[in-house]
Amino acid sequence: MPHTRAVQARILRAAILLVFGVIVGNLLVMQVVKHEQYESQSLENRQLRTRIQAPRGRILDRDGRLLADNVYIADITVPNRCLGRAGPDSTLEKLLTWLRLPRYETLDRLAGEQSAGRPRLTLVANAAMPQIAVIEERGRELPGVKVETRSRRRYLDGPLFGHVIGYVGETLPGEIGAEDDPDGYKPGDWIGRDGIEAVLEEHLRGQAGYTLQEVNAAGRVVGRREVELRPVRPGRDVVLTLSQALQDSLGAAMGGNPGCAVALALPSGEVLAAVSAPCYDPNLFTARISTKDWQALQTDPGHPFLNRLTQATYPPGSPYKIVTSLTALQNGVADAGTAFAPCGGAYQFGNRSFRCWKREGHGAVDHTSALIHSCDVFYYQLGLRLNIDQLAVTARLLGLGAPTGSPLRGEAAGNVPDKAWYDKKFGPHGWSRGVMLNNAIGQGELLVTPLQMAVLTGRVATGLADLKPVFVRDPAPAAAPPSRPLPIDAAHLEWVRRTMRQVVDMGTGTRARVHAIEVAGKTGTAENPHGEDHAWFVCFAPAILPEVAVVVILENGGHGGAVAAPVAGRWLNAYFAQKEAPEVVAP
Repeated sequence: MPHTRAVQARILRAAILLVFGVIVGNLLVMQVVKHEQYESQSLENRQLRTRIQAPRGRILDRDGRLLADNVYIADITVPNRCLGRAGPDSTLEKLLTWLRLPRYETLDRLAGEQSAGRPRLTLVANAAMPQIAVIEERGRELPGVKVETRSRRRYLDGPLFGHVIGYVGETLPGEIGAEDDPDGYKPGDWIGRDGIEAVLEEHLRGQAGYTLQEVNAAGRVVGRREVELRPVRPGRDVVLTLSQALQDSLGAAMGGNPGCAVALALPSGEVLAAVSAPCYDPNLFTARISTKDWQALQTDPGHPFLNRLTQATYPPGSPYKIVTSLTALQNGVADAGTAFAPCGGAYQFGNRSFRCWKREGHGAVDHTSALIHSCDVFYYQLGLRLNIDQLAVTARLLGLGAPTGSPLRGEAAGNVPDKAWYDKKFGPHGWSRGVMLNNAIGQGELLVTPLQMAVLTGRVATGLADLKPVFVRDPAPAAAPPSRPLPIDAAHLEWVRRTMRQVVDMGTGTRARVHAIEVAGKTGTAENPHGEDHAWFVCFAPAILPEVAVVVILENGGHGGAVAAPVAGRWLNAYFAQKEAPEVVAP
């Protein structure tokens, strides 16, 4: 018996020593081996790492006027975990009642944000002062609820610059970077979706900053000092070549009609104004656009998302006669005085009659008067003396048939058909020389964008082969200013310029006249199988030493001389009046 008790005592002492050894060992591991790990966890429990979103760079016009900037607003946010806690006394229920929020709509929206992986949910975006006051007054009853300030994009001219500047939207799940990537996009960040906002995203975006703050168990800041881990680097500004005043004048000149107009400075190619109508208001996208507004934009028959400047293609109509004339002159098929059979209002080719736009006909005309008065019958006959590849070569030299190099996304190439194109589409024997009649007057399978036509007009006016549209001044474009001459005889270009002056002086473009300034232009009416004809007008001014090229197309507008030419005339009047006004330096 005494022996048994002695054994039990030894076992008890051993157990006590074992337990004590485990405790001491754990203390050594915690305080020595894993000291840094537990110290870090301790700090994380009482320190909050906050990411501060960088404000986007501003967008300004060529004169320093603001086109897009940031305004600061306050959001009421709650922790992600709030959504899973129910009950009448829960934080979320109190907020729904005190802030008078629509219950089901709010909960549905918060669930969507939670599924996107956001650590904090935006209960009220751009909160009003009475709502902020509720949070401040009852903060002790609302653990984890914050009023957070953020920047919101603002477009000062609304739809006026919509297609050029574009808009920003919230990041999508596929755009969000890794959690440990300090420079990656995070849920709730904004990213350029269209226009300059998208093209220069990295320039405008900036770099987020990070801070450390001491907090209590409820998540409230208790420390007096905030530690800056990385400073915020705001996005850099962008300066466009466009002028707010000239853009406003061009929009007013168009009068709300659907279509597009663009003006290029010569010889630089800088875009002074570019209006595509109708357009959307980019401000709709800076506050999480509603489903109703989104559906209204998507189903709008005017297609406000279509940037007609670069994405819409049209038959060029009679302005393409410039290409036909230059091709004929270059290939020795015609000169300025060439004449064919008189125009009686139509031209018979095989068993088909091709009409002239002037039903009673133009009578006897030579090459010069045919371009001045836009006689289709003359150009039908001229086209039959050319081949399709000759026309295509000249068209491409003048900037048609390929993207212009614009920074705007989704630029269409248009179509300049040649023999290879027709052979591929219809077979080597599936088409005839009859296609030349339509091509000669800018119809048929020809397709161009308004910006391409502006390049064509600028190249004819200046004789420069490398003139291209420029939209951005800073960051400065890498391309050198245009200097390479067109491989077209200078005398032929001069004849076209001189004849275009007569188009405005005495031909189809008289409604584009400008007081004391000579304008050279060409009207056009492009057939539209889906409705009324489209109205074209292209021009440059002054006719000698040109400073600006202007192109206008009004969809379903009818005759170019009647409706498109006056738009160009009104804008040119505003442009030259502004030049004479005293210069005002923007702040």
